[in-house]
Amino acid sequence: MVTLSKAFIKAQEYIREQLRKGVPRVTIQERMPEFEADSFVVNRAYFIGKPIIGMARNMNVKFDKNFIALVRKFAKFRNLDVEVIGGGIFLKRGKEVVAWLREDFFGADEPTLFEELGREVYGLGSNHDRKLKSSLGESFLELLADSRSGVRFIAFMFVLSLIAAALAAPFATLPSYMPRWSILLIVPIVVTILLYLVKIYAKLKRIL
Repeated sequence: MVTLSKAFIKAQEYIREQLRKGVPRVTIQERMPEFEADSFVVNRAYFIGKPIIGMARNMNVKFDKNFIALVRKFAKFRNLDVEVIGGGIFLKRGKEVVAWLREDFFGADEPTLFEELGREVYGLGSNHDRKLKSSLGESFLELLADSRSGVRFIAFMFVLSLIAAALAAPFATLPSYMPRWSILLIVPIVVTILLYLVKIYAKLKRIL
C-alpha cells in the first residue's frame, strides 16, 4: 500500500516549525504550501483545537445519506463520535475534533487516522494502487513488445531460469523415468515459451 501519511507528516512537521517560530495560526492556515509524497498532496490546515491537516480537492464523493452512513460505520469501529454540521462531518474523541470530512476536503489530527480516512472513506489508496499496478503491467508488456528489449529480456530470463533449475535440481522430486538433468531443459524451455506467448500478446495488443 502506498502511504497517504507521508505527505501528512511533512505538513505536520512544517506546521510545528512555524508554530515554534511564533507564526500566527491564521497566517499558517492562509499560506499553507503543498506537500507531496507518492503523488498524494496535503495542502490545507485548519486549527480546530489541534491542527486538522488534510487534502483539499474534488474527492469524487457525494455528501449524502450513504456517505454519512459510511463515515458513521468508520467512526464506530474507532470509538469516535460523529457530528454532522451543514456540508461537513466532524469526528470527535470526547469534545476534541480529530477529523473533518467534506466533499472537497478531508483532514485529521494525526497521520494514521488521515490515511485510514483516505483509504476507507475516500478510496484514495486503493485507486492509486490499482493505477500503479496497471502502470507496471503496461510497462512490462511494452518491454516484451519491443523487438530488441523483448528478445534480450527473454534471453536473460532463459539464463536465469537455467541457473535456478541447476540450483533446484538436487532437491527436486521427479518421476523415476525422468533423469534429474531433464529439469535443466524443462524449466528454461517452459519459461521461454510462456514469455514468448506473452510477447506475442503484447505485440497484438499494441497493434489493436
